[in-house]
Amino acid sequence: MWQVTPIIHLRHIHLPGITPFAIAQSIQQNLVSQFLTHKALVSSPSPPSLPPPPYPTVLTFTPTPVYTTGRREHDTLTRSQISLLKAPLYPQKPQTGKGIQRSKTPEHGPQYAEIEPTLRGGQTTFHGPGQLVVYPVIDLRTSFPQFPKGISVRCYVHLLESVTIATLDRWWMKGVRTENPGVWEERGEKKIAALGVHLRRSISSYGVGLNIQTDLRWFERIVACGLVGKGVTSMWAMEEARGFSGEDKYKTERPDLWELHAESYQNAMCPDLVGLQWVEEFAKRLYAVHEEEKVRRQIGVLKDGELHLSDHLP
Repeated sequence: MWQVTPIIHLRHIHLPGITPFAIAQSIQQNLVSQFLTHKALVSSPSPPSLPPPPYPTVLTFTPTPVYTTGRREHDTLTRSQISLLKAPLYPQKPQTGKGIQRSKTPEHGPQYAEIEPTLRGGQTTFHGPGQLVVYPVIDLRTSFPQFPKGISVRCYVHLLESVTIATLDRWWMKGVRTENPGVWEERGEKKIAALGVHLRRSISSYGVGLNIQTDLRWFERIVACGLVGKGVTSMWAMEEARGFSGEDKYKTERPDLWELHAESYQNAMCPDLVGLQWVEEFAKRLYAVHEEEKVRRQIGVLKDGELHLSDHLP
């Protein structure tokens, strides 16, 4: 029988800008370790005076270009595959779409991706600029108002998908589930969000990679999540495909955010804002109340290799 602990707040740590993936992964591991340490104290024969359990936390960030492998793939990449993944990616010329291979300006320089092993399930995928990565670190045995007996693994995966679909709906986009993992565009042919999780003593790590304005050419080097014949898309690509019909709705329904982002729809559709929306939807499904009553938002800033947190209200 599960022993559940009621938790009344959710913490959201957002890393603005672009964060090296290895650093974000280290921050996640530190959060997981806090939970595991607390669990070890609780289960000890003579537990000392216990501090309160760690806050369930959602870490959101945008990483430097990286291909991550699932736990069963660490040693399966061939030399030729590694060479392909680490090859430079050049920016495209606006008129031709061809890569700019020679330029003296930094903004036209090539980008390079790292390869990082992870503990999550699933196969090789890409994370990088223009993408929102969401890592919820929570104890699935926690008692939430909507899950008084804790969250089963199956329900947790369903929860991550539901939250991502609800976040897309805020931009008048339809995401769906299919027989394959992740969240897909309406026809089920192109994946917009990858999903992969890891559990240790019911503590979750890893989570969702949602393509917002990601350069989709990075995915041409892999069979994304091992699904042959399926494609990848992004929120911006979906918006282009429908002729930017969401822009007028955004101007009308969210004039505050329209002004905040310099009256630019492209600026507004960014990981910072979409990350806030994702966590709001996550909180709704845990607590069944207005999200701002339950979310403590913090901005993470890296200084001298250490993470400094400051409270932040949007």
